[in-house]
Amino acid sequence: MSVDSRDAVLLVRAGGRACAIPLAHVIETLRPLPVTPSAGVAPFVLGAAVVRGAAVPVVSLDLFLGSPRSAPARFVLVRCGPRAAALAVDAVLGVVSLAGVERASTPLLGADGQGAVDAVGALDGELLVLLRASRIVPDDAWRAIARDEDAA
Repeated sequence: MSVDSRDAVLLVRAGGRACAIPLAHVIETLRPLPVTPSAGVAPFVLGAAVVRGAAVPVVSLDLFLGSPRSAPARFVLVRCGPRAAALAVDAVLGVVSLAGVERASTPLLGADGQGAVDAVGALDGELLVLLRASRIVPDDAWRAIARDEDAA
């Protein structure tokens, strides 16, 4: 089956929920790496991991979605503008098309369009959270990672 790149997403599972990340924002998936905690960041930001020689923030998608944290099975490296971040997820399910998937008319979070959750929908009878991966890392996490890098 061919997937239209405009509708292609990487389907992951975190906190018992199916989540869709636009494929255009995905750099790669990888095994979890060691994470160094950073002070003064949101609770869902676990800290930083070194990926290909660069420190990137690691976001627990479980905690972000309000679920208890579990040990991640995979990291999904995503583009956040010119930077990258790692999303810690329970499972990577594959690439699918969202063509024809009904979506809520208003975003679940960030009704002004600035939130990291773009919308909700349903896929195969299951709630699907559509993420704006580029907005999932709060500004304080970027500052903390830069501060920690400068101190090292």
